[in-house]
Amino acid sequence: NRKFDADLAQELGLDEGKKRITVLFTIDENGNVTGIQSRAPHPKLKKEAERVVRLLPKMQPGKQQDKNVKVKYTLPIVFRVD
Repeated sequence: NRKFDADLAQELGLDEGKKRITVLFTIDENGNVTGIQSRAPHPKLKKEAERVVRLLPKMQPGKQQDKNVKVKYTLPIVFRVD
């Protein structure tokens, strides 16, 4: 939340109101963030969201039957443009 530049939406001249960005990514068997995809009302917001997700630290991978497995996540980013 602290790393996302929400002021970017105002600089782009987007309409007022709530804006939603959805970021999908996978934590692989080694704990790395991979397969980042996003949807946003503007391409620059999409790039910013992907940049922030790339900053996530290495994580502990999911486990199933004592084996490391990939886990898919969806991260919604919602903010208001005034």
